[in-house]
This record gives sequence, C-alpha cells and structure tokens, in this order.
Amino acid sequence: MTTITELHFADDAQQASLEIESRPSTLVAAVYDKLPFPTIGPVQEIALDLGITAKNGGVTLKGLVFQGYNGHQLLFEQRWPARIISQRTGESDLTIGAGTGLALRSLQFLLHAYETHTHLDVTAVAQALTGGQNVRAFLQIPVITHAQQSDLYFPLAGAWWAIQAGDWSDFHKSEVYSQPFAIDFVKLGPDNCTFAGNGRSLTDHYSWDQPVYATAGGKVAYASYDMPDMLPGAIPDQAILRGDMRRILGNAVAISHANGEFSYYGHLQQLSLAVNEGEMVRRGALIGRVGNSGNTPGPHLHFHVMNGPNLFIDQGLPMLFSHFWAGGQFYEEPTTIPTRMIVVGPERSQQ
Repeated sequence: MTTITELHFADDAQQASLEIESRPSTLVAAVYDKLPFPTIGPVQEIALDLGITAKNGGVTLKGLVFQGYNGHQLLFEQRWPARIISQRTGESDLTIGAGTGLALRSLQFLLHAYETHTHLDVTAVAQALTGGQNVRAFLQIPVITHAQQSDLYFPLAGAWWAIQAGDWSDFHKSEVYSQPFAIDFVKLGPDNCTFAGNGRSLTDHYSWDQPVYATAGGKVAYASYDMPDMLPGAIPDQAILRGDMRRILGNAVAISHANGEFSYYGHLQQLSLAVNEGEMVRRGALIGRVGNSGNTPGPHLHFHVMNGPNLFIDQGLPMLFSHFWAGGQFYEEPTTIPTRMIVVGPERSQQ
C-alpha cells in the first residue's frame, strides 16, 4: 500500500517528509486454535519488518502507533514512544538523515483470534530537524488469514522435540518473509537428550541420519544436494553458498502440492536425497536424511511451508500437521505443533 504523508508547515517549500514501507507488503496471519492441549482461546500472530525513510530533510522519530483491525473494528492498539523504539532497535539516537532510513526488524504481534485481522495501520510521528515542525506518515497493510489446503502428515518417525515454532521465542522471525512460521525438530534419544557424549561429532546427535518423509504428495520443485555437512557449531564458508542465499538452509527439498502450498525441508544430509527436481512423489516417500548442511548449529530438520519454492522470494505460510502422537494422544486431524512440544511420529518402513 502507498504511504500517506501529512506535512505541517507554514509555507509551500519542499520540506521534510516520511515514508513507511512494510515487508511483506501483505501480511499472512497464523491462527493457533487447534492445539494438542487445552487453551484459554484462539490466538493469532502477524510478523513484519518496517522501514521508515526521511525525504527532503532530516527528522527525529518520536513515536509509532500500531492498530490492528477487522474491517472497521479495532482489535488492538500499541503506542511506541521513542524510548520503546530505541529499545527495539538498539539505537539511542533516532535521527534519520535525509534520504536514509531506520529499520525495525522482526516485529511480531500476538492477539486473541475471536476476530481475525484484515489490516494493520501504522502511523509514524517525527520532528523535522530544520524548523522543528511535526511530520506524520500513515501506512495501511493488508492482512490475510491463510486456510491450509494440504493435509501434512508429520514427516519424521519416533520422538522429536520442536525446539522452535510459531511464538515470540522463534528465531526464524528474524526472516519474516519466507520463514516466520518455520519449525525446527531435533530427535530425542532414550536418555531424553538430543545427543550422546559431548555432542562434538555428528554421529553423537540422535537426529543425524534419520529418515525424512514427504508430508504430502506432489512434484519436487527444488532440490539441493551437494553441500557438505558441517561439524556441530561450525560456521559455513560463504563460498559454499555460491551467491545463492537459498543454500543457507543447506541441502533442501521443496515439494509443490498443486494448491499454492510448497513444503520445504532444510539442512538435509549431503548426497542423501532420494528424489530429484521435477519428480512426482507420494505422501510418505523417503525424501532424504537429516543432516547438518548450511547455516545450522547441529543436526536437525528445518521445515516450513511457502506459497512458492523460492526462499526469500515466496511468502511463508502457517501450517498444521496430522498423524502424530503428543501427550499420549494420536492426532489424525491437522493440528498446531507449538514450540517445545515433544511429538512422536509413527514408525514406518524406509522407502
């Protein structure tokens, strides 16, 4: 949406103004209303990056107002004075020079979901460095609530710990475009630990070399298989990425489910892929094995859903899984897996 800028000056000369931009330009809201345990009510979540640019003169940012709506109904309002913006950005000086900007990264809002968002309004208030006049800018950001089309069977066998999923502790929200709803799974061993010994070897980790299965049938839209597996805690050489930022998730597979949803499996083991780009696969087909390729602290499966196969280009979607055990109950219907839940996938024959 286009930023609407309001100026307050005594003359018609071109003066300082503000522009607000949102990434993504349209937000996808996740609604968490089907959970494996009782809750106090449904919750919705939106995440975004915000950019504020000064034009025709420098300004000092004084405040932000966020208002979430369902149609004309105001659902929430947050007012952030300068001290909160400074805490959020780590910048003590909120001066924005002409032609430069200030980024507020990984903003996340959680709210009840009795009524879902249709748009988020953002208002920025600043003071011009020359003349001291007040300057305001307004941006309305559309919000859609995605209705999942695919029945995504849990892609792993045995007991796994969801170490990151959709909540405020999820580091995936540092990349709000493709991965805000991603989940990381690590396998638990018989001692309820994620690795044996000191964990310095890949084979110490119970996740290592575990089979990964297709959550639903479809066509392989992307496959990367040649990246080496890193030692736990090692940082990959940038040359390995070859200028392709998709390789930050290592060896990976994206499957199109022919309904606008693509499942994405990351950090797979080098040369373990059992599928090829362009190949049709059935639900439950072996895709590859858990590895430690790309930018990863240790062996685990990274999984997310997008509206296309291209990381950082196509937009992330919230997801529900089915056919897993949690808390002593088996879930056949699509259900949210929250952070830190232990989930057990059914045993199956490797294909």
